Amino acid sequence: MAYFALPILISSLATSQLPIDLVSGIVISIWGLVATLVQPLAGKVIERSARPKKFLSLSLLLTAILILFYTSIRTVEELLFLRVVLGIIESFLMVSSLTLVISLAGKKKGQSFGIYNTFTDLGFSVSPIMAGILISFNLNIVFYISALFVLVSSIGVFMLVDEPEISEMKKKKSGFRDVSREIYPILVSLMFVVALMSSIVPLENSFLERLNITPLEFGLSFSIYLITRTLSNTYAGYLADRHGGLKAYTISSLLISVTSLLILIPNIYVFLGVRFIQGFIVALVYTSATVTIAERSGLSYAMSMSILSSVITAGLTAGPLIAGMMSGYIGFESPYILFSLLISVPVVLQTLKNKRGQFQPLKS
Repeated sequence: MAYFALPILISSLATSQLPIDLVSGIVISIWGLVATLVQPLAGKVIERSARPKKFLSLSLLLTAILILFYTSIRTVEELLFLRVVLGIIESFLMVSSLTLVISLAGKKKGQSFGIYNTFTDLGFSVSPIMAGILISFNLNIVFYISALFVLVSSIGVFMLVDEPEISEMKKKKSGFRDVSREIYPILVSLMFVVALMSSIVPLENSFLERLNITPLEFGLSFSIYLITRTLSNTYAGYLADRHGGLKAYTISSLLISVTSLLILIPNIYVFLGVRFIQGFIVALVYTSATVTIAERSGLSYAMSMSILSSVITAGLTAGPLIAGMMSGYIGFESPYILFSLLISVPVVLQTLKNKRGQFQPLKS
């Protein structure tokens, strides 16, 4: 919830001559930049300790404490510093949570991550509504309630979740030089899937103008996408387990690259239909990418999940920036054409390479 109250907090603090949207963009995106850089380090630390539960419970506790500091912030500079510290702590939170899920998942990694994604999507769906209600009473209440929820989560993890076996965590100690080249195209493609999906809301004004729709109708499109994704996560995980993560990712990433072009059709009904389809496809993209990277990276679970999480936050940070600059200086269509290519081309090239490898004649 605290995230959705940030724009209001920023507007109450901003005193410089810079546009408020620019200040908000800097304050919000600094978290993603820090998290992208710190998560691989977090993965290495968690790998060496072989205690993801401990790191998850501790990082949740520290996050709850840091959220309370929002209530005493007096300047934008203080807020920036707090966002940097949160980026560091929450890097450990994200990596440890993903590592814990995959360590306890057994053979049903896809379904386990589908359930995990379902609950995170539910939280993301409910948080804006709760934040909006609480802000009507007092802004600081949002931060107090958010801190309380995170604190309860920390206690729940500490008391109810088992720590994975140490031998299971340590069996694949590794470094970045050990990353399998097979997953490089997946990582590049996934980053631009995330960039594509994170670019749509920031370009809301352009969509409103092109489609001749109201903010309510645009909000409806986002709700359609999010509800569909939430309901599809578990089944998408089942498909990834049944058909294999790599195959599921290849198909779903090619489909999402097509929707990146369909979204350019200036028709509200096509737009709503595409957003509905994207909900299911993105659910399959995320679960299949997670399974593929966990199984084929050649790294420990902690390191593979840190790279996965780092790629996702990089996409979240880069998407709005790339789309904003290209749409403003080149044209609205340009970022979506670029995203479509950068999602599909790495996967197609890797698929062709794998096919050639299968049919190479044996050397006598």
